[in-house]
Amino acid sequence: MPRKKNKLMTSKVENEIDNKEIVTAFIKGLSVIKAFDHENTNMTLSDVAKKVDITRASARRLLLTLESLGYVSHTDNFFSLTPKVIELGYSYFASLPWTDIAYKNIKRVVDECTLSCSISILDGQNVICIMRVPATRILNEGIHVGSRLPAAYTATGRLFMSHMEEKELYNYLLKLPYKEYTSKSIKDPDSLYKKLLAEKNQGYQIVEEEIEDGLLSIAAPIYNRENKMIGAMNIGSHLSYKNTETLKKKVLPLLIEAAKETSEAIKLLQHY
Repeated sequence: MPRKKNKLMTSKVENEIDNKEIVTAFIKGLSVIKAFDHENTNMTLSDVAKKVDITRASARRLLLTLESLGYVSHTDNFFSLTPKVIELGYSYFASLPWTDIAYKNIKRVVDECTLSCSISILDGQNVICIMRVPATRILNEGIHVGSRLPAAYTATGRLFMSHMEEKELYNYLLKLPYKEYTSKSIKDPDSLYKKLLAEKNQGYQIVEEEIEDGLLSIAAPIYNRENKMIGAMNIGSHLSYKNTETLKKKVLPLLIEAAKETSEAIKLLQHY
């Protein structure tokens, strides 16, 4: 399968934004970092140039610059990221004043229900995990801090959507990609729009087997002092481990209460 060119962070900005204050070289540098993923851990100059949609000469300059800063290393003709890149993500995490509060609450949820619990945020068309407490089980769900999942098929994503105004929501849904992950996956914006409006005031979201057969995910909102949703506390579990009734009747109330306590504590913070 041919690789999709990552034009979102480079060409789109260059073509659509006429602003002398924007440093396109910096944007390209970030695009190079984002080009490395689970399927592309080691790449040549040509690989990077093709994926980011830049010339080999530009790719070389950017990679050598990142290498001089310690974010990239190379062996022979292959480049890869270094652990120092983690610092970039940690800077965001460390800037959130409520992470200590949230950690205590999700740890309590994990201890009580023996399921891994995360906090995720909406990032464009995806949700990204920013905190996770794993359950002490041999098997895990493969989610870690930094994991990205399609917003349309996650409880967290739909929870964020349910907080949008109707016009904003519909316009947002029109831009989302839809895919038949399972036979239960919603495949069009109109169907998802109707479902979200019907569930708008329930205060949580449940997604059953839409991104993977046998997987159920639940999410509860976290709010700041202005009652704006800033994140979601979420749990995903295979139904072979916890049945649907247990997740809905026992685990979901724990999750909602933990998210509520986190929100209340955040509202006591003076500067957030």
